[in-house]
Amino acid sequence: MLELASYLIIFIIAGVCLLASILIGTSVIAMFLTRVPFVPAPKRNVKVIIDQLDLKPGQKFYDLGCGDGRFLIEAETRGAKAIGFEISPWALFRAKINLLLHHSKVRLLFKNFYRSDLAEADAVFCYLMTKVMPKVEDKLKRELKPGAKVACYGFPLPTWKPAKVIDLKLKDKRSSNIYLYQKWK
Repeated sequence: MLELASYLIIFIIAGVCLLASILIGTSVIAMFLTRVPFVPAPKRNVKVIIDQLDLKPGQKFYDLGCGDGRFLIEAETRGAKAIGFEISPWALFRAKINLLLHHSKVRLLFKNFYRSDLAEADAVFCYLMTKVMPKVEDKLKRELKPGAKVACYGFPLPTWKPAKVIDLKLKDKRSSNIYLYQKWK
């Protein structure tokens, strides 16, 4: 009996290790394909950023590369219909756990946001990298409806003039700027 229990424990541990290896390995591949690593924004900045979007109940909030889902959860607490896009399996797994722990009803999509229609978004958040922002800007220009708001953490859109820039470095040297935009046409 003791021998069977030992084998069962070893089997479970091996399964968990295999699953973790697959999640992390595929996430590394996703990072090379997208050129954007999973780096969570500091928790203390989540509410500040969502506050700037002034979400109203029922509005649609999209998080492009939602990571662990913390912005989705905060948007949902404001009554927004939050939808997150993520292609890193490791980040997606973390987001699913986070959403489960918060009893969230957020829609989480294992999907590349470049292949999704963003036309219904009232507000969009992204924390990506400088090298992908021109492509993101083009997509937002083509698809967002007039009046839609965009918050970019750390990396601005290359040609859009921000309506507001908030320097979070004044409070914390490890933080970044928030770039806020609104589509007019």
